[in-house]
Amino acid sequence: MKKITLLSVLALALAFTSCDFETQAFKDMRYQRDSIQHLQQTQLDELLGYMDIVQNVDSSFEAIRESQNMLSMVSYDESGNQSVKQRIEENIYMINNLLAENNNKIAELEERLNESDLKNTKLQNTVRRLKRDLEAKNKEITNLYKELEAKNFQIDSLLVENKISNQRAAELQALSETQLAQLNAQDAAIHTAYFFMGTKKELKANDINVKDKDSGYRTNLFTPIDIRTFDRLETDSKSAKILTKHPEGSYELVRDAEKKYTLVIKNPENFWNASKYLIIQIK
Repeated sequence: MKKITLLSVLALALAFTSCDFETQAFKDMRYQRDSIQHLQQTQLDELLGYMDIVQNVDSSFEAIRESQNMLSMVSYDESGNQSVKQRIEENIYMINNLLAENNNKIAELEERLNESDLKNTKLQNTVRRLKRDLEAKNKEITNLYKELEAKNFQIDSLLVENKISNQRAAELQALSETQLAQLNAQDAAIHTAYFFMGTKKELKANDINVKDKDSGYRTNLFTPIDIRTFDRLETDSKSAKILTKHPEGSYELVRDAEKKYTLVIKNPENFWNASKYLIIQIK
């Protein structure tokens, strides 16, 4: 009877061991599957990004083609018409601008493909096709300009270049202003701290518990301040206690003639390094 019991125990132990092994093997397979799916999704997102650039370039070529058709239909008799001249100038400006943009987009696409682990022959062939189309389009535009000059239309290339330069300058200025706004926002966030001052009852009512490390403070309950200029806070109370932890010597609670406390921050860097939140309990 004991022998049978021992064998049963061994069999049961073996079964559990086998079960654990299969579970780990299943986990490994699932991890492998998830990794493959993640890689496939990443490559798909990357491919969609490339195709978006290709679509933009092709759309630009179509817009250039329409402007070419308009310029090709201009006759010699219209050479003195000022409105026609203005239309021609606007179309030439647009064509040159689109050609420059396409050149940059194709170069960006080619660079990203060279740096990518994604090896897609069809996409590489598409990039080569776009480069050929761009080269052919440049030649077509050069010939078109010659045709216009033969019809007595003098193309002021310097004026066109100045227009393009002015637009790019405006775009760069807009970009710089956006970047400056972002930097200012980041700078403000870095130098922003928050304080809450209230009685014990008010602290409890707002569920502000300094001892509970896991409870995050709701910023909307606090007053934001700029730590670069904020160096004192009048409590208007004869009883004041700093509940948040800040280094000794970095601040001082000073009493005035009416024995009301004012918080004086003597070393802002040390004071706010400990915490960007300041909680003061008053009576």
